[in-house]
Amino acid sequence: MTPPQLEIAYRRLLRCYPPRWRQEHGDEVLSTLLDMADASARTRPSPGEAVNLIVHGFAARFEASRGVVPAAIWHRVAVMALGSVATLSSALFVVAEVLPDPFPSLDWGARANTNPSFGPFMTVGAAIYPLPILAFAAAAAGYTRVARTLLGLTCLAVCAAIPVAGWWDTERPQLYLLVALGLLAGMAAGGMPAAIRRRDLFAATALFGLFLTAAAARSVSLFHQAYSGIDYWNYPLLAYRGPTGFLDTVEMTVPAAVALGSLVATAASVRNPGWIVATFTVGGTWALLPIADSVRYGRWGWEDNYAGAGLILLVGIMALAAVIDLFRAVGLRIVRVSDLPAGSADATDPK
Repeated sequence: MTPPQLEIAYRRLLRCYPPRWRQEHGDEVLSTLLDMADASARTRPSPGEAVNLIVHGFAARFEASRGVVPAAIWHRVAVMALGSVATLSSALFVVAEVLPDPFPSLDWGARANTNPSFGPFMTVGAAIYPLPILAFAAAAAGYTRVARTLLGLTCLAVCAAIPVAGWWDTERPQLYLLVALGLLAGMAAGGMPAAIRRRDLFAATALFGLFLTAAAARSVSLFHQAYSGIDYWNYPLLAYRGPTGFLDTVEMTVPAAVALGSLVATAASVRNPGWIVATFTVGGTWALLPIADSVRYGRWGWEDNYAGAGLILLVGIMALAAVIDLFRAVGLRIVRVSDLPAGSADATDPK
């Protein structure tokens, strides 16, 4: 690689940084990188340099985007995301990994069709779910740095679940469930403040816990109605894929829960702007579950069009409310020309 090509390679790596950073520091950093490469007689960026520039570049972009949104909103998003991913992980670990009987007594051919379990558990999800739970415990105890690390490990574990399940020929949670868990963990880690408010964290966790408890009770009721005379509720993988299973019931209940949560957030945002934005962000992530489930499995049947249209309408209303809430949190407001004091310059004056 010739020196001009080496410079081009470094400039491509520096594109990971925000444009303003490149204008202020790009030439200086590029000169330093070229001098180091010339001193070591290298003709291309080293792998360490490439990884370092990419990681720090995207970190700088993230910090730049954080400055646009008030820190209070990031903190509220992190609190809701952490509370939700911890409660969902706790519920799935118990209902989908611990309670199921790997070998049901009924002869439905399920024993022959069931893939090998993940040790004493049903899927590789058992290696993911404890991480957000431990992160919640660390954040509640005041160890936010430890909590961020555990949430980062959650994202890595989510990414590793697919190849690990294929390698061991075992089951894994659905892909869209893994995506939702990774997004919630990432939001919680990215916006977590140095000192988290335990009252907000426990309140958010209690709300999500109440929702998941109601969903579990409804799942048991629906299962016994659909399969009367059958004692087992948690057949292998029923909580992940089965109709009337726990996750299926959660998915079908999410739109109503998001709508109710939006009303509560609207009331809370009257004095403390930002809760609608947090509800929209976290609730939108949860809404990926029923949307992806309907696209993949068509669980809603002929009701797909009506349920999908209702969900889109709900998301649109929440998006509008979130934008208004964000304006209020930032301190922006729309000023009409009639609101300007007498004698002030006209708003349309090109000067």
